Amino acid sequence: MPKQLTMILPSAATLASLTLGVMAIMVLSEQKFVLACTFILLGCVLDVLDGQLAQRLEATSDIGKELDSLADLVTFGVAPTILLYNLMLLVGVAQPIAILTSMSFVLAGAFRLARFNTMPSDRSAYFKGMPIPMASAVLITGSFWQHWTINLWWIVVVVIVSYLMVSSFSYPKIKHLSRIPPMAWVAMAVMTLLCWLVAGWQAVPFGLFSLYTISGPILSTFFVTQRRRRAKK
Repeated sequence: MPKQLTMILPSAATLASLTLGVMAIMVLSEQKFVLACTFILLGCVLDVLDGQLAQRLEATSDIGKELDSLADLVTFGVAPTILLYNLMLLVGVAQPIAILTSMSFVLAGAFRLARFNTMPSDRSAYFKGMPIPMASAVLITGSFWQHWTINLWWIVVVVIVSYLMVSSFSYPKIKHLSRIPPMAWVAMAVMTLLCWLVAGWQAVPFGLFSLYTISGPILSTFFVTQRRRRAKK
């Protein structure tokens, strides 16, 4: 494959993700919430794709890294913030509270992306803080759930997810999934089945993304415990 083409492909996926984010913002002005959520989630798929393409084609570059962060801020920061704001107003949350809560998400996301760009590139390392695509996905899939009522206590969920993005908790990358013990996959399958039976298929994506959400604190606690044990030896 020509070198020029290999350099273009990851950036093309990034720009496609950015386009979907802008389209999500556009349709939100017409209160097409499901369509906006779909665009953002498709953006998540493209975000994974551009990273994999850049790695496999050895097409990483400083421009690509900056472009990826800018696209992420729009698609997974600004677009979900506008979505959350509109949903909160729709269920009767006071406007000042809706503004502060939704803004906490995009500000935390911007900080996380800026911190990520200043860190050394190490594809084998864990993410520091929850990645913004996953943070937006857990909130969006929550809104898909038909039994989920976004109300005042949903504010707590948004604030917690915002905090997890700027935290120092270790979150796994795709390559780390291959190291998950078989019993963990069994537990994940059981939870998927329970979500489906108890709350309907709409709860399944939210349940799976919620598992990823709590994996950060769990992994960090495990790593700290391991270091303490080694220090005592």
